[in-house]
Amino acid sequence: MSVRIKVLDEILNHGLRPWLDHNSLDEIFYSKFHSLKEYRSRHPLQFEIKFERPFDNKTKYYNLLIRNAIKSHFDTIYEAMVEDRNENLIHYYLNDILNKRLKTHLKDLGKLLKEKDFTLSYIDPKNTSYQLDQVHKANTFIMQLLKIALMQLYLEVQETFKEWVNDEFIVEDFYTQLLNEPIPDKLPIKKNEIIEVEPEPSLRPKANLKEKPIQFYSFFYKQYNTNPDKLQDLWVSLKHNNFIHPDTHLSSFKKIFSGTEINTPITWTGLPSDLYYFIKRIHTDLKLVEYLKLKIWEVTVICFVDENGQPFQRNQFRSLKRPNLTGDKIDNIVNLLK
Repeated sequence: MSVRIKVLDEILNHGLRPWLDHNSLDEIFYSKFHSLKEYRSRHPLQFEIKFERPFDNKTKYYNLLIRNAIKSHFDTIYEAMVEDRNENLIHYYLNDILNKRLKTHLKDLGKLLKEKDFTLSYIDPKNTSYQLDQVHKANTFIMQLLKIALMQLYLEVQETFKEWVNDEFIVEDFYTQLLNEPIPDKLPIKKNEIIEVEPEPSLRPKANLKEKPIQFYSFFYKQYNTNPDKLQDLWVSLKHNNFIHPDTHLSSFKKIFSGTEINTPITWTGLPSDLYYFIKRIHTDLKLVEYLKLKIWEVTVICFVDENGQPFQRNQFRSLKRPNLTGDKIDNIVNLLK
């Protein structure tokens, strides 16, 4: 597989270059802009562009075209890579899209911006001395936005598949390593913030001060006594999908959902992010097990060890997120407990 970024490439190297004669007149973009619909992402983006507003038909058209391209190209890249969930292939694809394509495009664009004098000062709304040359101003807007779009697409792919990325880029690196530009005071890209709030526990009578604090030894599946076969289905599915060790005994597996003290933790053979998301789904999202307050990760490290038999560290789960490659699969597995 070789993923193309056709639209962005056309703007940089081919027929959509804004300074070409057939793209020079603003009037021809009126109908183009009004016929161009906003693209709806199939997979949410994690970064956001902060850029100047478009000011004529041409910049409005290219603004929407470029922003659509970021979303559509990312969807294509994501779906192509998820389809081939093979570590060697993923490394190959990442090298192709990040290093061979996006980094090369950014280097070429950095040179072009200097050659054609597409500097940000031309589109600074506070700078009125550049208002006469509207054509050059529009072309500058488009190529500067293209620069940020290439950066965003790089960051989206990198963030989604960061477990396979060795040399992680931050926004400042694009300026110092690829564009040879000074780092701006205000960066044009920021990561969207996702705030997760712990659910409120159900109200319970206050404990007597003399009582000992409640000890949590394992999870308690709410249907443990009424539908135990669902735990067997879960056990089969987790083994089949290589999330737990194939030699895991059913009795040991059921024990970690009994709410009682356990002696044999389960060997988790998936990634830590897979375990994080599995626990988050059964505990926080779907509430299939009894609520553990803030003890959720303390109980997790009691019940599970990694594939080398080593205990997990509860703090390592706090920064993890839904795994992009296995999230849907885990959702389907967890649904067996409903």
